[in-house]
Amino acid sequence: MKAVQKPPMKPAPLPSPAPKPKVTPAAESHTEHALDEALAESFPSSDPVAVTVPKPSNSPL
Repeated sequence: MKAVQKPPMKPAPLPSPAPKPKVTPAAESHTEHALDEALAESFPSSDPVAVTVPKPSNSPL
């Protein structure tokens, strides 16, 4: 019996990246103002402004 070879499979095409949302000057200004306010409220401090909240650990104190 002769083995039948199938042609190699082509990988699926990668999805195109999502379009970037258009940022209006007003929205950008609001974001900058919010970041400036957060920085001002956290000063003086030895720790930098936290952009994300770390996941709590499960270890006992």
